[in-house]
Amino acid sequence: MLLPENWFAFIIAIVMPMVVGSLWYGPLFGKKWMEMMNLSEEQIRENLNPAKSYGGSIIGSILTAYAFSLLITWLDMGTLSGGLTVGFIAWVGFALPMGWQSVAWEDEGLGLFLLNQVYNLLVYLMMAGLIGAWR
Repeated sequence: MLLPENWFAFIIAIVMPMVVGSLWYGPLFGKKWMEMMNLSEEQIRENLNPAKSYGGSIIGSILTAYAFSLLITWLDMGTLSGGLTVGFIAWVGFALPMGWQSVAWEDEGLGLFLLNQVYNLLVYLMMAGLIGAWR
């Protein structure tokens, strides 16, 4: 099967990272994130390229939701616990090690790495959990 089984769940999963991200990097940890990035609100407004930022995020969310949909179907993990397992394994096996490259090679601080990776873990679990549970 190459198409998502539940299109409604698939579309919600695509939107989830943007909703969670607007909270995570906004009221919850926005000030801390800006401090770690050495950015001000003014700098962010001046340098914001909506097509690049939001467009790239949407494309990334589509690809991630599609990959989760395929993995959950192929691995016969179509339950909430199955989806959460797939999301966790994807985070441990892909997002976490790739994110570490920023610490290892780009001198990203450990605090920023942890802030970003906890967000990634949360989003992966939510996306894959939804797709697994809502078949």
